[in-house]
Amino acid sequence: MITAAQTKSITTTVMLAPAECANTAAATQGTGVDISGYEGTLLFTQLVGVVTAGTIVGSIITSASSNLSSPTTVATFTSCGTSTDLIAESVSVECSACQQYVGYIGTITTGPAVTGCAVLGSPKYV
Repeated sequence: MITAAQTKSITTTVMLAPAECANTAAATQGTGVDISGYEGTLLFTQLVGVVTAGTIVGSIITSASSNLSSPTTVATFTSCGTSTDLIAESVSVECSACQQYVGYIGTITTGPAVTGCAVLGSPKYV
């Protein structure tokens, strides 16, 4: 169980604000979130609204660069299709499994799809 003191030390960062995304490029975060000030487990939450056609598969990537070049995938969300409306899914990743920056890519086969992603974590020094 999480205590009240622990919840005060958790911060939330929006990686991709929820929006209607026509394609993968629109559902891809441009600048990575710097996690060098965090420790322990990061909790990534993907929110998916209406998927008009096709599917969307969200992924969490990590890179040594803030522009997320040469990324490595560290987690993947469940594929969501047109029959899936308003779903929230979370995956956890240890900070030690990541490089300095993390990002979100929503791979859309046929759009648009409404999607967004946020990360919750504990700073090293509270």
